[in-house]
Amino acid sequence: MYYQRAINEHLPRMMGSGLPWLVLTSCILTLASAEQQGFRNPAQTSSYQLGLDCGGQFCFDPCQNYTVLDDPSRSTENEDSDQLCDSGLQGWYRFVGNGGVRMPETCVPVLRCQTAAPMWLNGIHPSREEGIVNRTACAHWSANCCLWSKEVLVKSCPGGYFVYRLEDPPECSLRYCTDPSSVVDKCNTSCRPEEECRLDNGVWACFCRKDLNSSDVHSLQPQIDCGAKEIKVSLDRCKLGLLGFGEEASAYLQDWNCSSIMQREERNHISLTSPVQAGACGNILEKNQTHAIYKNKLSLVNDLIIRDTILNINFQCAYPLDMKVSLQTSLKPIVSSLNFSLGGKGEFTVRMALFQDQNYTSPYEGAEAVLSVKSMLYVGAILDQGDTSRFKLLLRNCYATPTKDKADPVKYFIIKNSCPNLLDSTIYVEENGVSAESRFSVQMFMFAGDYDLVFLHCEVHLCDFHSEQCQPSCSRNSLRSDVVAIDLARVLDLGPITRKGAQTPGILNGAPRPAVQCTVINLSFLGSMHTDVHQTQD
Repeated sequence: MYYQRAINEHLPRMMGSGLPWLVLTSCILTLASAEQQGFRNPAQTSSYQLGLDCGGQFCFDPCQNYTVLDDPSRSTENEDSDQLCDSGLQGWYRFVGNGGVRMPETCVPVLRCQTAAPMWLNGIHPSREEGIVNRTACAHWSANCCLWSKEVLVKSCPGGYFVYRLEDPPECSLRYCTDPSSVVDKCNTSCRPEEECRLDNGVWACFCRKDLNSSDVHSLQPQIDCGAKEIKVSLDRCKLGLLGFGEEASAYLQDWNCSSIMQREERNHISLTSPVQAGACGNILEKNQTHAIYKNKLSLVNDLIIRDTILNINFQCAYPLDMKVSLQTSLKPIVSSLNFSLGGKGEFTVRMALFQDQNYTSPYEGAEAVLSVKSMLYVGAILDQGDTSRFKLLLRNCYATPTKDKADPVKYFIIKNSCPNLLDSTIYVEENGVSAESRFSVQMFMFAGDYDLVFLHCEVHLCDFHSEQCQPSCSRNSLRSDVVAIDLARVLDLGPITRKGAQTPGILNGAPRPAVQCTVINLSFLGSMHTDVHQTQD
């Protein structure tokens, strides 16, 4: 209960971290038996000198929670003319591979590391005793070795490697470089602390250390990858071996009949995956005002029949609620989908839905939406499948009709020729033609003529920003044109939307009606794991 209260209190703070998917990587592993119910982790400290990165009351060791950057093109010896940029970096990273395992400490010539202005570490790397230290990453350009700079955090980890807290560079094209001379062993990648690089059958590779002797279950550090489509839980085979789990060990999720198969991966890991879907493989979905949380349990056994040890690991992933996640986690959202292809440019899926809130995180559910005439209706559309790095979603025309016929001559335009109807002061276009999402709101209304239903229709266009002007340029003069050519094959439909208090006994075509007066034990926490070991007697 203590950890659950801590999550509820601090989850909104963590949402501001800017990460696309939120994983609290601190791990709590609990040993339990019939007599011992649990173990509580001691209070964490926020001191960088202790080598912990803390936010609020939650701390984690970046040496155990990082993203691997295995990219030889970062080498300072790389003079490839293609120029890349490190936009999008946010978090703790570890460099591995033949390109180098740490950043250079001297100025790098321009046009190296497959970028224009290479970035290097202005200062020496810390020792293990120093914990987490502040350093400056400099970018070399225009005969200035530090024309741009960015603060980074660095920590020396067990096993002789370093982790770096990196963020977007100040400009593009800038890129963090690696020093190829830092590759000291003969393995293709740096080994983890539980591994050693050695020759086996004529091949140099990372193997479990022979002197690894910890049998403490609390030393097991499962890794959780909260992906957009699947949740992946990985366990260290080296440490599992010390706990008595051999090559024949099997792993299962909450639903033991789930089709997910345990994978034995490189780098001495085993893993299991589960779709990001409520009910799949036993997933339990919980939602609050800010996040959708998927919970599950991984069980590890040594054989088909159980006579000794069962290892249970409760895990969960939290996803910040946005338009896409809210639709994915709703049971029956009022949503419309359109699949189409662009010649030679791929397959695309666009979805449009009705939302109850201005954050576009609470979609209407069921067969119809019921609103009072004073309510605001929020409409969101998203490019759900396709090349979002190239195409922007543009709503060309959005209009309402009193019937479900998108070609109904009775139309009330909300967006016309990509611009909002300025004659209606309740219309607000929040986003259109600038990203993979489009959003607008309008106050609820009814058609004259005693119609009780409203249907919405939006013509969508995928705008290639490399060759088109995607963001509309709207002015009063541009709205005067009455010429509208609508491609009905690219129109998404939503409805019916019913006026609150109106009687709509199954009428889906908006036919006229008589006039109606208008009325107005296992501890689990976000991204963390909890382990139980149960002993059974023969």
